[in-house]
Amino acid sequence: MAWPSIAAPTYTTGGEIYLPIIRTEFEGGYVQSRPRATRWTRRWNLVWTAMTEADFQTFEAYFRTMRTTDTWTEPVTSTSYTFRFSEGSLKWQHVNLGVRSLSVGIETE
Repeated sequence: MAWPSIAAPTYTTGGEIYLPIIRTEFEGGYVQSRPRATRWTRRWNLVWTAMTEADFQTFEAYFRTMRTTDTWTEPVTSTSYTFRFSEGSLKWQHVNLGVRSLSVGIETE
């Protein structure tokens, strides 16, 4: 399955580089932490502030049918990443007739 041919996310899209850690706090105020994994994960929150209804329907169909990983090209750097959706939900609102705002999280494998 290929990333749908829709408008790119808006430039309010942000991301993070994440390394899961295990953190233990002690009564004396000390904290001990260590990495839970050895691999960093990249995460993005893709945001469309004015997505057309046609693009929304295309993306919704893609979201409903994608079950594994896919390739996404980050629009600013043109770097391709293998990703999966980080949540099982697609968050959207109507902002005007035939226009929606939409946000969805993705992360590298």
